[in-house]
Amino acid sequence: MPWDKLSADQRRSVTLQLDYQHDPATEQEQKFWWDFFERVNGLKKQIADWDMVATPTAAELALKETRLAELKQELSRMDAQKRLARGDYYPERKPSLTKDGAPLAEPAPANRYVAYPKAMRQLTARLGATPEELAAWIWLGPKDGGITAYVNANELDPPPRFFYATGGESHDYIAPLMACWFKVDEIDQFEPADRFITGAALIERWGQRPGLHALAFIQDKIAESRLLDIHPIYGGTQGTFSEHSDLPPLENGLFPLANVVQIETEDFDADLEAADLEKTEVVESVSQPDQAVVGSAGWRSHNAKTAANALHDKPGGSRDKQNQIRTIWASGKYSSRSICAEQECAGLNMSYGTARKALTNTPNPS
Repeated sequence: MPWDKLSADQRRSVTLQLDYQHDPATEQEQKFWWDFFERVNGLKKQIADWDMVATPTAAELALKETRLAELKQELSRMDAQKRLARGDYYPERKPSLTKDGAPLAEPAPANRYVAYPKAMRQLTARLGATPEELAAWIWLGPKDGGITAYVNANELDPPPRFFYATGGESHDYIAPLMACWFKVDEIDQFEPADRFITGAALIERWGQRPGLHALAFIQDKIAESRLLDIHPIYGGTQGTFSEHSDLPPLENGLFPLANVVQIETEDFDADLEAADLEKTEVVESVSQPDQAVVGSAGWRSHNAKTAANALHDKPGGSRDKQNQIRTIWASGKYSSRSICAEQECAGLNMSYGTARKALTNTPNPS
């Protein structure tokens, strides 16, 4: 289209694109996207070539299907990265003066990003977070109480958002985090809506209870819709879909800790739970060093117990409810502990059994 046929906005857009293409400061970004689309074209050609390959034997057919799945998965990831990248071809630029000739306000400061190792260390120090929890928060995203991760923040501005690629052969949702970047202010201010525990840690936690088959118990709680197993890559595990052997085992899943604590409150003996927890903490304080190795079983166990204690102790938690009903009993309002538990359990959102156990061995009202 001739230049004199373009509108003012179209001329401005063309001018900015030409500036972008000839600006040495954008050379690295231009090279990245050039190589990116070259790789996309190469993947499409490989997929077309593999589609034409004859497969007279079952082994060759399996090889073809495997290779096509790998190529299509990589192409899908690159398509997602392309969609998440900025939509305009040129960087946003503004004139230095307004239409009235007044200077423009200073631009907002650019976002600063921190790589995964430093972000993980800060979250661990401040929240006692684990890498598995960070994976769950990224999978949830900020709209559901999680956090946003990015890729290539060292070379792209703004960087594309990181998403887990669904499916694939690997069940490992920690390895992809190694390429992630995070906004500094989000890491500093992040407060998770949910805490999580791995299936393996949950089996170990409940497996210490006499007479309890932890794996079967967890599967039953999932069937009752009281536990939710999530997996950032596959969505769920064999805990929900036992007939799908290609899904990750339950041990690899992530479970909201609030659900775990609620089940412990409702299904386990609350008084014994508190006593067992205190004994465990005493043993660990003697047997473990003050600073357990990050990622070790002791480190994960300590973080899980810290999070569980926080949930128990917060207002409205199980220990807070126990203290409330004990205070009501001590007021002398009721003639027996059973009547007190029966009348007050609903108002405190407790089961009768849990409320009654909380009043066991309490002194009579004075």
